[in-house]
Amino acid sequence: MRTLIVTMTTLALVGALASTLAAASEGAGAGPRVTDLEVFRDGLTFVASGSFATGDIGPAPVLVRARGLVSGSCVEPQARTTQPFALPMVLKGAAVTRKAGREATFFVRTSPPEVAAAEVCPGPEWRVSPTDIEFTAVKLQVGRPGTRVLCQFPAVDGRIDDPGCQIDS
Repeated sequence: MRTLIVTMTTLALVGALASTLAAASEGAGAGPRVTDLEVFRDGLTFVASGSFATGDIGPAPVLVRARGLVSGSCVEPQARTTQPFALPMVLKGAAVTRKAGREATFFVRTSPPEVAAAEVCPGPEWRVSPTDIEFTAVKLQVGRPGTRVLCQFPAVDGRIDDPGCQIDS
């Protein structure tokens, strides 16, 4: 009888410990993470879209910063002469996630480059015509402080399987 009680108590304790460990591991995996990420260069802007596992929080801010080399030409006032230029820039964009259960989706685009003639052209009366951006690196931030995911990755078109995301706590 005594052996039966000890065995039952041991089994109950092992079961309770196993369920506690399972709950802890589920809780650890339920934190914020980017579950899908696709990025595209669409001419003069950079676009990032994907999914974000949020847990039970509401809409979250999304910020993107894309670094690249803006190229184009300066056109003189009479439009007879052009002069090429290239200027390193950082473009930024902001959005908010859309909630769908325990997942949130996001779509964020940088603003197009704003280049002043005085920065790249021989004179302020010249017109600036940016034509392309060669993006080199991107930083993506999804969420609020304490539950935020920060990602850094090279600026390539298509799906990003390992964006180098870390939780910012």
